[in-house]
Amino acid sequence: MNEGVYRILSALSDGRTHARSAVVRDAGEAQSVLLALEKDKPRWFDAHGAELRLSEKGRKAHAFEQRARTPALSEAELVDALRARLDGRPAVKRELDQVFATPETVARRARRLVATGEAQRGVLFLGDDDLTSLALRLLLEAAGLEDRRVRVLELDEELVAFLRERGVEATRHDLREPIPKDLDGRFGCVFTDPPYAPEGFGLFLSRAVPALKNDGRVWVCFGQSRRASERGLHKQRLLAEIGLLVEEVVPDFSRYEGAESIGARSALWVTRRTPMTRPLSYAGGELYTRRSPA
Repeated sequence: MNEGVYRILSALSDGRTHARSAVVRDAGEAQSVLLALEKDKPRWFDAHGAELRLSEKGRKAHAFEQRARTPALSEAELVDALRARLDGRPAVKRELDQVFATPETVARRARRLVATGEAQRGVLFLGDDDLTSLALRLLLEAAGLEDRRVRVLELDEELVAFLRERGVEATRHDLREPIPKDLDGRFGCVFTDPPYAPEGFGLFLSRAVPALKNDGRVWVCFGQSRRASERGLHKQRLLAEIGLLVEEVVPDFSRYEGAESIGARSALWVTRRTPMTRPLSYAGGELYTRRSPA
């Protein structure tokens, strides 16, 4: 269920009859979104002229989504569960620009993916040395939602084996090649903490595009030092060139065990696919800086 649908159902969740204009205001969604939802899911609503309320089916749909968006573990519980599964974790590979996020960051990411409904719509990770996919899998298992689609494409063979041993569906894949065709259009969210080099950053975002559903989002983590703000600006321009609409920026969301040259933290950028979204063509070039980010 996408965010607009959930907001509309939430605005009607008190069981009362509301004017459509009030639903639009309370949900913060355009009237056209409400009308399209009524047309697509007529059995979710009892309509009475200019007013409507949720039917029993609509109330059940909202209640199920609300439960699914409630993380089954607290941040502390999830950090403990994650730490218990770190034995044998492959070492950092600087040649792949790997810098591990802290367990607390990984837990926050996974809980946010659940709370925003992204986990319900399927999540594809492009690279995952931070193990966010594992944390998300632990949350889904705790909630009895193991059937939700969570996939990882990762170049590091050791990391792929590590994730598979812990129940994550991971595939070794070099993103210089297009993503597998069976992943096209299957995910509501693609999550990536991409390489620091502009070529790698642009390529990872471009590979995210075909995997997205029509209203899908790309969550991307990146940061830069105050003394190199032009590098952040370049990455913002790449987002615009690909046609991804920035919906939200959460400063200092990710913290790292390293990466001191960018203050050991990065922002989370939540972007959405638009009718203008197109991948950039990959013309070659070095994807990785092969050092800590600067």
